[in-house]
Amino acid sequence: MTTERGAKTPETPGAGQDLAPLIGRFVAVLIDWIACLALAYLIGWATGLRIEFADVNQAPAGLFLLYYSFSLAVGTQTLGMTAMRITCVSATDGGRLVLWRSILRALLLSLVLPALTALFHPYHRGLHDLAADSVMLRVGEQR
Repeated sequence: MTTERGAKTPETPGAGQDLAPLIGRFVAVLIDWIACLALAYLIGWATGLRIEFADVNQAPAGLFLLYYSFSLAVGTQTLGMTAMRITCVSATDGGRLVLWRSILRALLLSLVLPALTALFHPYHRGLHDLAADSVMLRVGEQR
């Protein structure tokens, strides 16, 4: 797969058109988190269900983990990724992630710190991307 094709580094003159920009990735996760947060509180309001640990509602985090993992295992985009026109694919073959890789990616992403490491990687792949062997790409123009 072409994780680095066209990426602008000191060694290559490319423009990096196929890699998703960091701001787009951040906004996509923010959209997904807000959607899961709203849904979790709506479910809690309608049913009275609260999953608490140390007096903190864990339902939004659990819902995010399930939603994100399922979305990447079944397809290559979440709601936020679709809105930002980016996709998450396997760095090896360009296909969708297998279930265990999507769960690993979602779990590490929810810890936030692995995602911050994308700021320092030349191709903006955080520890969650490296561990799950995934890469975030821009979605091409539809013709």
